[in-house]
Amino acid sequence: MKLKFWINVATFVALTVIVILGWHDIVSAFHKMLMLNLWVLLLILPAQFLLFFSVAKVYYFTFKTMGQNVPMKTLLPASIELNFVNHIFPSGGVSGFSYLNMRLKHDDISPARSTLAQITRFVCAFATFIVWLIIALVFLAAANKANGFMILITTALTCLIIFSMSIIIYVIGSRNRIKIFAGSLTKIINRIVYVFRKDKPAIINITSVEQSFNELHEDYLLIRSDLKNMKRTLIWAFIASGADFGALYVTFLAHGAWVNLGAVILAFAVASTAGLIAVLPGGLGVYEPLMAAVLLSAGIPADLAVSATLVYRVTGLLLALGSGYVLYHIALNRHAGHDT
Repeated sequence: MKLKFWINVATFVALTVIVILGWHDIVSAFHKMLMLNLWVLLLILPAQFLLFFSVAKVYYFTFKTMGQNVPMKTLLPASIELNFVNHIFPSGGVSGFSYLNMRLKHDDISPARSTLAQITRFVCAFATFIVWLIIALVFLAAANKANGFMILITTALTCLIIFSMSIIIYVIGSRNRIKIFAGSLTKIINRIVYVFRKDKPAIINITSVEQSFNELHEDYLLIRSDLKNMKRTLIWAFIASGADFGALYVTFLAHGAWVNLGAVILAFAVASTAGLIAVLPGGLGVYEPLMAAVLLSAGIPADLAVSATLVYRVTGLLLALGSGYVLYHIALNRHAGHDT
């Protein structure tokens, strides 16, 4: 908790410095917000629905590959609830893993399978990012905006995605590697916990961790053996990413600006990747400055970049709090009733 507190303090300090240095552009950005075309901004709604629907389809085909048919009427609201959970609770998306485990246990989905479904979703999403990044470079090059910095960011992000995906697949692809990884992970977590709570030196049992990872391995083999459904999963993950980019682009259209699509894709990809390691809910304090900085580097005016970024984040948060909050509490009440 102390570590999280100081990380939060450092994040707020950095955000304060950014606000002070860019105050003029921020003021201009708020002036631009007053001139938004709200009718155009409403296009975010179908873009967001397409995003939720596509994410639900990713889960649907992932579970189907593992031999379980989970209906869309369960997965669609669950994807909206997950968006709410990941916006509200800190941990860079980790909260979503625990919530999906709880959410689907009444559909006879084991924690290992729901965890693998979440991993598959993130792996597929970032795999499609590689294709979108190539598309981004094409659009930037066509407008003569593909400078050395843009190419460097794209290359670095692509290498990071490929490296991270390779590590995940490498670990869960072998029982022996899973055993080594589970043992190392358990020791590290227990040592960290021991520093803060010496009365509980072994909070995590290595046997249960190994069992969960072994289940992941078995389900991974099922996924790997069914390439037909995995192709569908990748297609829906590609559509989901496109819907997210589209929602961001709508905010520029609401400002009356037709900006380079490549800049929007690249800014979104960088901010989303960095947001995964953010401690604060929804990547607050990390997501916004990075997205605005990349947009600015691509030649988009600072006030427009800041305004569009803030509008996108605020509307996304309002949608998460609106639809997600209601569905989240309905699900909690329904499952609480089943457990009593």
